[in-house]
Amino acid sequence: MRLMNEDGGWVGEMAHIRGAEPGSARHDPALSKEELRADENLVLLCANHHQRIDDPRSSKRYSVEFLQQMKREHEGRYRKAVAAAEDEISDLTRENTVIPCVDLQRVEPNFEKEDREYFVPRVNEFADRLREVTKPARGLLAVVISRPTVIDAPEAARRIGRDRATVYELARELEAAGLAYIDTEWFEDEIPEGVIVRPLCEDWPEFWDVLRDHMADRDDATVDDVIVGLDFSLLDRP
Repeated sequence: MRLMNEDGGWVGEMAHIRGAEPGSARHDPALSKEELRADENLVLLCANHHQRIDDPRSSKRYSVEFLQQMKREHEGRYRKAVAAAEDEISDLTRENTVIPCVDLQRVEPNFEKEDREYFVPRVNEFADRLREVTKPARGLLAVVISRPTVIDAPEAARRIGRDRATVYELARELEAAGLAYIDTEWFEDEIPEGVIVRPLCEDWPEFWDVLRDHMADRDDATVDDVIVGLDFSLLDRP
């Protein structure tokens, strides 16, 4: 009985243990409509078994007790599968590793000692927040940072090869992390649906311009290497 496909998606169908309508298999008139439609009265089955068990003639072959036991076994088995899938998804972000910056001398060679002591922790704090979002979301952020002007959601979708809805989903992830957002309330002189990157910090609002211009002049690294690859040591003196 196959309830999940190779990609981990559900292909099963819900059947009633006690039929929801009069005349249906194992219908119990003593139960309310809410009880008959409750999760406790539903069992996940493959399409073939779903048809057999919902057949009004199946009451003797498939008793209430038999189906309740089947429900317990199925839910126990697939609860483990779901838990394993959730662990795998969580691992995707837990495996993200940041290489922090140390001195920022390559991107800002004129920094004084006090500047380095102040801004290095702030860049690394940003890196830690960035580590918590998924790689596709970091990819969107890198595309937006790499552009010298604000781009809108449709253009962002074209640049990352996804649809507009996906851009909005990724932007919501970035917004939850305090990294970027889509401006849905623009003024006449602004880009509609502009994807806006939040400043690194109030004291260095031009950081993204500095990063973009610096990486544009390099042959050995890109904005992607920093934002997607999480390698902030690329901003340090070699």
